[in-house]
Amino acid sequence: MATTTDLRLDAPPSAASSAIVRHDYVPLISWIVALAVADVIGVAIIAVIVFWLYASPLNYNDGQLWAGLGSFLISWIVASWTQGLYGRKVLLSGARVHSQHGLVACALIFGIVLLLGFALKFIGGVSRVWLLTWAMSAFVWLGGLRLLWAYCLRRSLRRGKCVDRALVLVGSSRRARHFSDDIERESRGQIAVVSAMGIPGTPGGMPVDWLEEAVRAGMVDRVIIANFEEAREQSKMLLSRLMRVAVDVTLIPDLAELQAPVLSVDRIGMLPAIDLAARPLTAVEVVLKRAEDLFLSCLVMLLIAPLLVVIALAIKLDSPGPVLFGQLREGYHNKVFKVWKFRTMYHDARDERAVQQTSRHDHRVTRVGRLLRRLSLDELPQLINVIRGEMSVVGPRPHALGMTSVGLPMTQVLEGYAARLRLKPGITGWAQVNGCRGQVDSHEKLRRRVSLDCYYIDHWSLSLDLWIIIRTLALLLFDTDAY
Repeated sequence: MATTTDLRLDAPPSAASSAIVRHDYVPLISWIVALAVADVIGVAIIAVIVFWLYASPLNYNDGQLWAGLGSFLISWIVASWTQGLYGRKVLLSGARVHSQHGLVACALIFGIVLLLGFALKFIGGVSRVWLLTWAMSAFVWLGGLRLLWAYCLRRSLRRGKCVDRALVLVGSSRRARHFSDDIERESRGQIAVVSAMGIPGTPGGMPVDWLEEAVRAGMVDRVIIANFEEAREQSKMLLSRLMRVAVDVTLIPDLAELQAPVLSVDRIGMLPAIDLAARPLTAVEVVLKRAEDLFLSCLVMLLIAPLLVVIALAIKLDSPGPVLFGQLREGYHNKVFKVWKFRTMYHDARDERAVQQTSRHDHRVTRVGRLLRRLSLDELPQLINVIRGEMSVVGPRPHALGMTSVGLPMTQVLEGYAARLRLKPGITGWAQVNGCRGQVDSHEKLRRRVSLDCYYIDHWSLSLDLWIIIRTLALLLFDTDAY
């Protein structure tokens, strides 16, 4: 339910339209995880029950059951991925579409199970009746779960909850409320409009800085721009700013006069909608990347614990001062956090705001520090930042608050610099394994680094992360740009 409390983000008191109305969320990612777990565990339990009731009395080998379950897990990953079974578009498409995808995935799963069975030669001794009964029962289970999903979603939406919180911007502020009502109605309650106003730069519009802060504060999931034909220049400026933050951006063009059918445009109900930008990671991908970060960081911390102790002792014996060095960095959506590193400089020469970048023969670096920096071992304490959720193992490197390029702040040198902050920063990244290490002492180096960071953000995948980690391990020994 929407509450009466508004979040104003320090907007002018006279600007009533600047208020953002709170809306309760449907915890979509929790539902997706619960559905996936219920799918896999349910189908596995069905396999065991059917095998126990039918095959065990006939003295079938239990190894056939485990071979079938192993094949099922492999085929489930393939089928759910190819069918987009847990993708947002399928899950929010209604019971019919949702069930269709589930049933097609199930057919594909058992097709792969049979294929693996013949290839691995365990299918010959397996009861066909068991496999057929298992497949039919799985069809029923998956279809029933998706009907339950659709019912629970409809019930939550009727109770005033929403899937997306949208901020609607219209070329004319007097038409903003009309469009917001249409959007809520046509989306069947999935989209809740938290505020509606004119496009920034038009009469009644709010400052674009206020809009960016609303996105960074996590109050808005989607920005919907409608009736923008009346404010083309303002809309172009707005879009260039929105590309710097992690938010879905949708245009609703005025196609009322168009007599031809629209084929390549998505819809919100009956409203044509063009998606121009999206959050870099979907809800499922956010969970996958976080799971990857926790698994890798905890595993590495356990494996290198003795090495961490040795490094700490070496730092203490080499020069006075603390073992760890904390420095403020810019993270996701410009949020400031303290990144941890092994101290590599003399304590009285530390530079917590990185006003002076480290050079190749920097006199501030200690003897042990030079070796640590050469092998990038000084970065290991950042695993703590990863576990705390402030960083990822792989991502754009977090820059210090005082970092400059040729004496100028980064944002002044490159207009699109903030776009690299749409994802959590990482210990290593695509830019680093492609030669962008060391000082940023030219505008061209900064442009290349930001370009590579944005490429990673737009093309993220678990396989790309793995490739970056492998290349990083190779660079630890052969990178001459580390100092």
